[in-house]
Amino acid sequence: MSIFAKEDILKDYDLIARQIFAEFLGTFLYLSISLLAETNLGKSVVGTSLANGLLVASVIQIIGHISGGHINPAVTIGVLTCGHITAIKAILYIIAQIFGSMLGSAVAYSITDVNLRNGLGATVPYFNMRADQVFGLEFIMTFILVAVVLSVMDSRSAIGLGSGPLAIGLSVTACQSSAVMYSGSLNPVRSFGPAVVMNIWTYHWVYWVGPIFGGIAAGLIYRFIFTTRERNIID
Repeated sequence: MSIFAKEDILKDYDLIARQIFAEFLGTFLYLSISLLAETNLGKSVVGTSLANGLLVASVIQIIGHISGGHINPAVTIGVLTCGHITAIKAILYIIAQIFGSMLGSAVAYSITDVNLRNGLGATVPYFNMRADQVFGLEFIMTFILVAVVLSVMDSRSAIGLGSGPLAIGLSVTACQSSAVMYSGSLNPVRSFGPAVVMNIWTYHWVYWVGPIFGGIAAGLIYRFIFTTRERNIID
């Protein structure tokens, strides 16, 4: 192996390390600030949905050029299904997101007044929702989110990368404002971090299965129906 080949491998490792750290940092920022918004804004549907959407857009703007700004295992799996990252990188991204969510939730817990913590934004079904109903909501809403992400990545899209973070953030706002009173996670680690810190596991599995299946469905449809042979999708 030549010295140039070794340098290329080191550069690849360096890039992957920076991408993994970006996902960890982005998820940490998203969880810590979104949970603070949740505890401060209380039951304001518009307020929490808008705050989450703007926060997602901001985080993607910060790390998007490094890792793609997934900060969501369902997005990562959707992008993987569409064929734009490797399985190994997807696994590393998800591990980073999990650890980022736990640290972000712990920080939010530590700096939130004990009288405001309540469930620290833990996602649980409302109004006696059944597991299959929550699954359906999470599936549909996450499908929309991941489809928007894949559209932003597509160079044929009218959205483009410049306004991509805002488009993704607005999709989060729209979906959460529609479903937040019933479920409205759209992100497995958004549910996982508070569940670990607060030890609240009611129907927790559905907040993984619903979004991940929604992400897979969006990835499959975009890959095999929306993407033509002349595709040029940004990795």
